[in-house]
Amino acid sequence: MFYKESKNLLNQKEIKFIKNNILETNFPWYYHQAATTKECPVYTHTLIHRYNINKEKPVINSNVFSFFEKIVLRFCKKHSIKIKAFTRATLNSISFNKMKKGVAHVDHDFKHKVIMVYLNNTDGETIIYNKKFDNKNTLILSNKLKILKTIKPELYKTMCWDGSYYHTATYPKDNNRRVVFVATFI
Repeated sequence: MFYKESKNLLNQKEIKFIKNNILETNFPWYYHQAATTKECPVYTHTLIHRYNINKEKPVINSNVFSFFEKIVLRFCKKHSIKIKAFTRATLNSISFNKMKKGVAHVDHDFKHKVIMVYLNNTDGETIIYNKKFDNKNTLILSNKLKILKTIKPELYKTMCWDGSYYHTATYPKDNNRRVVFVATFI
């Protein structure tokens, strides 16, 4: 499976921006009852909405996109990853949930990569399963999937993986919330 990570990619100016803007109380977060299903609520700040890559062009929804775009491009250059176009970009904030983890999903029904940055100290892991997208269901409502990789959260860790693998997040137990930047690209 394709997987790359960097632990010290962000510089002090970027860290300061995240602390003083993204994690600040006045940053605009929008509630969505269902990240994947109604049992998985999330607060988001959408940077680029999902769109039909065969018919549409990406529309930037937030001026914060350019900040994260620079980080993504630097990561991709460091790891020799080609990027043609962003297909989605968002900030996600989740809190404790009795489900313990979200629903296994893929972000799109086409080949793509996922890049994620942990933006706060949290205990909410990212789980990548050994099953790839079956060209039918973007969600799998089963607890029988085998875990391929568990990504431990580390402040400002940046990672990228093959988006055709089903994945999910675990909800934080010991911390208030799990805040991440997530983008997909082709």
